[in-house]
Amino acid sequence: MSSPSESSSASEHEASDDNETQNVIREDLKGMTFEEIMKLKEELGAKVYKEAVLGGKSSKPQKPKAKTDLKRLNKNRPREMTTRRQVPFLGAEHRVERKKNLELRDPRFDEKSGTYSAETFKKNYQFVSQIRAKEVGQLKKKLDEVEDEAEKHNIKDTMQRLINKNVEDKKWHTKQKQLKKERSVIQKKHDLGQQPHYLTKKERRAKELVAQFEKLKNTGKLNKHMEKRRKKNAAKDRKRIGIE
Repeated sequence: MSSPSESSSASEHEASDDNETQNVIREDLKGMTFEEIMKLKEELGAKVYKEAVLGGKSSKPQKPKAKTDLKRLNKNRPREMTTRRQVPFLGAEHRVERKKNLELRDPRFDEKSGTYSAETFKKNYQFVSQIRAKEVGQLKKKLDEVEDEAEKHNIKDTMQRLINKNVEDKKWHTKQKQLKKERSVIQKKHDLGQQPHYLTKKERRAKELVAQFEKLKNTGKLNKHMEKRRKKNAAKDRKRIGIE
């Protein structure tokens, strides 16, 4: 085994050789133009160039860092923690694991769920209308038991909102059936070689109003509907005259 004196002399000899090499490189660089030096730096790389000209990293053995003993001065005192490390939030480890394991997706904006079809969506969730109808029945029973006027008002608003949603869904399904009939008629005309008639928005609206009128007449609600429309138009007229 080599003695400490021999190893120190060997390291000094290597350091002197490195210094001589650096001096030779520096002398060569003095005779080169700035453009040639920059080209050489690009070819060698900035790291190699710096080590060759300025010298490599010092090979001195680094002293091991003193490990600070973070102890409590008293068992009733909290432990002293280092400020170099950020204190994790409570349950951070569990949240990271949950994010890795679970993939949260919103089917409305995810391409994996396919393209949105209003007709398919309405058909798949048609049972919601039945749930709303049951909720309206439950709210009617609750309305008879409640005595507070504010709570009664809230229950009535909720009932009306649920009824309106069911009415809108029913109108949508009726309109879709009518559009299917129109498409089938147009297709038959095409098959027979005839020119089909495409309904405009105005004609379709008039057709819907006629169907609504016939329905109200058959159910005996026509007079009530007309009275309601008359009051609504009268209120609009009063408002318009008051503004003018």
